[in-house]
Order: sequence, then structure tokens, then C-alpha cells
Amino acid sequence: MKHVLFLDLRNTARSQMAEGWFNQFAEGWGQARSCGTMPGDRIDPLAVVVMAEAGVDIRHQSPKAVNQQMLSESDLVVMMGPDVYPRAFAPDRTWDFLDPTGQSVVHYRVQRDAIRRAVQEFIADLHRRSGQHAEPALFPPVR
Repeated sequence: MKHVLFLDLRNTARSQMAEGWFNQFAEGWGQARSCGTMPGDRIDPLAVVVMAEAGVDIRHQSPKAVNQQMLSESDLVVMMGPDVYPRAFAPDRTWDFLDPTGQSVVHYRVQRDAIRRAVQEFIADLHRRSGQHAEPALFPPVR
């Protein structure tokens, strides 16, 4: 089983979305967690709303601080954006998503869908590297 860690600054929106998508699509062969270098107090309510619109429940998730145990238990670390500090975590991948905090719900939806596509491509790549192939049916349509 692959263990993926989505590393973010505040762990309130984009990394929580990535964790939710990954766990939905990789059920049975992969598990994701998310954390932040400077975690917020609570998950962003708009992130919860837009993910619920797509059928993914992240309302019970909470921001967590990155720690060595999380890093050592992860096979892969994905840094969510260019604003994540410090850069001492040597991620396996770095994505270019900006923190949506303070933006409109439309911006959150656009980001949700972009993160979904990135997670799907990531999973498909993991399957290819392991000799498996990700079938399009693996990824159900957004509601």
C-alpha cells in the first residue's frame, strides 16, 4: 500500500482536498494524509462545501502539524504550492496550487477540480510505475 503525504502551509484547504480525493480514488491500495508547516485552527468551511458538492466528505478532517513520524511513514510527499515553508522536506513532487483562502466559492470550485485532475494524474502515474494501468472507470465523474 502506498502512503502519500500532502504537505501544505496551513493544511486547511488545498491539502485537505488532495487528501480527500486521493483516499476516494486510491481506496484499497493507497492512503493519504495531509499536514501543514503552520497549520490553521480549523479546516476551511468553503473547502468542506465544495468537496461535499463533489461527493467527498472532508468535514471531519482537521489541520495537523507536520512531524517526523508523518514524513517517515510516507512513501511519497507532495508539496501543494510555492508558499510552503520551510523547503527542507525534500518532496517527491511539488504542485503549484495557491492557497484559496479569502477567495470566492467559484475559485474554490476551480481549485477543487484542478486538484482532482492532479490527483488522478498522480494516481495514474503511480499505477504505470508499478506496472498497473489506471482505467478511466477508476475515476468516477464529479457530481
